[in-house]
Amino acid sequence: MRKVICLIIVALFVASSSSVALAGKFSLGAFGGLNIPLAQDDAKSGALYGVKGRIVLLPYLGIEPYFAFAKYGGKDAEVREETFALEGGDITSFGADLLLGSMSAMGKMKIYGLVGINSNTYKREKIPDESGLGLAFGTGVEFFPTEMVSLEFRAKYHPIKLGEGGRVHLELSGGVNYYFGPE
Repeated sequence: MRKVICLIIVALFVASSSSVALAGKFSLGAFGGLNIPLAQDDAKSGALYGVKGRIVLLPYLGIEPYFAFAKYGGKDAEVREETFALEGGDITSFGADLLLGSMSAMGKMKIYGLVGINSNTYKREKIPDESGLGLAFGTGVEFFPTEMVSLEFRAKYHPIKLGEGGRVHLELSGGVNYYFGPE
């Protein structure tokens, strides 16, 4: 499944490169923030950071391949009146989000929704690594202090299917993007 997702992302990036020539607008960026577990009680919130590229396909449509790292904080668990320290774990994700909303020039602010698909690897000490497919749903807002640089804030709901179970978390992040191409 991971190979299929990689091929889809590469195909989308290559196919949209002709659109980049027509639209002429793309960006590179970095982000960081907070990873909040929602459906599991064996971990606490942790850090989130990554890199991304955005290709503006149409004035209301963009695609954003990305690579991200998320951490879960450790937590104490009580079993039969004994307390155990559980390690948090790490999630490495790569995928692509489809951005729907104001991707073209709209003054100094853009608001958009996003839906995405990604491949994830969950690592936790003393247990085997697990890989699985994830989805993403969210919203974001982007501010432009200059024509080519933007500050971005987003919230993303990110469920991941891993083996018999899964992970569900909320990603709150902020970042900066640098745009290339005609204004």
